[in-house]
Amino acid sequence: MRSFAALLLIVSACATPPLSQPPSNSPLAMNRDTPGSRGPVRNLSPQAGQEITTIRYWKIRKGTFPQFLKASQDGIWPYFEKIGARIVGMWKVIPAPGEPEASPDYDEVYLTTRYASLDHWAATRDAAAMGGDGPDYAALQAALAVRQSLTIETKVTFLEGVVGPLPPVFMPGSGESFIPAP
Repeated sequence: MRSFAALLLIVSACATPPLSQPPSNSPLAMNRDTPGSRGPVRNLSPQAGQEITTIRYWKIRKGTFPQFLKASQDGIWPYFEKIGARIVGMWKVIPAPGEPEASPDYDEVYLTTRYASLDHWAATRDAAAMGGDGPDYAALQAALAVRQSLTIETKVTFLEGVVGPLPPVFMPGSGESFIPAP
């Protein structure tokens, strides 16, 4: 029993303290451990916190949205879902009807992701610490490199609030004609 208590004390002492400042939100700075510096991971119980939503904006090379989206869907999103983030969606900005495109030189992209808390988002900057460095981590690294090669500029915005209770519904009229009752 005494050795178990000593082990718990050592594990507690090695636990990472909460971050006082979020790490860099640059995709260039995240998940850049050297090969072999991580291994399998065993996670603690889910941590309570104030849910946040991020909106990440990119300017990407013109015409590369399909490649950018595929890298996200195939290599990044599965890993981030594994470590508890929830992808809401990714969108390419399109012009309103009758309006010109924003730029002939680049496309604009938005990604919305939900996190359990700001601490959760900060922890995902070192994703391997929560999800390990297996084949899915290698796919994450490759997909991040693809997105980085297509990115001109990026920034992230943090939001607190609530998700509405109902999903959007589009219910166009049926086109039928109705005659009022006499």
